[in-house]
Amino acid sequence: MLNFLKERIWNPLVQGQNYNPFNTLFYALLFIAVVEAYWRLFAGKPDQKKFRRAAVPFIVLGGLLRFADTRLLPHNILLVTPGVYLLVLAAFSVLYRFVGAEGTFKAGVAASAVLLLLELPLLHFAEAVMLVPVLLITWAVTTLYGRIRFMKDRFAWVPHVFEAWVTSFGVYAGLMEEHVIAGALMGYNPFLFGLVKTALLPLIMWLLRDTEKKQKVYVGTVIGLLGLGPGVRDLMELLSLGG
Repeated sequence: MLNFLKERIWNPLVQGQNYNPFNTLFYALLFIAVVEAYWRLFAGKPDQKKFRRAAVPFIVLGGLLRFADTRLLPHNILLVTPGVYLLVLAAFSVLYRFVGAEGTFKAGVAASAVLLLLELPLLHFAEAVMLVPVLLITWAVTTLYGRIRFMKDRFAWVPHVFEAWVTSFGVYAGLMEEHVIAGALMGYNPFLFGLVKTALLPLIMWLLRDTEKKQKVYVGTVIGLLGLGPGVRDLMELLSLGG
């Protein structure tokens, strides 16, 4: 059992290998456990709107740290998923506890801005034209889905629309997809991932429609951040092509 865990879960994380079905399932279960425990121990107490605003720059920071892996910093488990987001979560929680929502927001913005400036020399913008269809599709889907009653919390799903299509166009332009399900879909066609994920978003939001109001905002924040972090990373990956 220990050998299985080492070979299928730990080694791919440490060695920077692509994700496999086993560690994907393990990380999914870990994510669910962390989200539930975090709500009970911490996130259920603050004002949810302030909590969301403060969390956004830290997830952007997480995406930028993922891009920095092997580029600005040597590879280690704190620069890949889930390590990078556990690191960001720890920093966010400590700051929120001691400096409050506004101070945490400002610290996250400052850290993200500094890291982005350090990463700018790594960007070549050769494939920046790909952002035109990505933004057009995101705008069109947002306009359409935003009319649906149970999809009023746009933060929960708009980042996923952007992430789905920036990833699809990124793979079309030459990037490699590391995740199991996305990789399987893109093996048929790079744009199949964008289509499938976009089509599933209303179903996901419908399933959450009756969640208690305060927790519903928290769940919406968590779901939105799940799209925002990878979306930032994939955007940076796309803009780095051509070097």
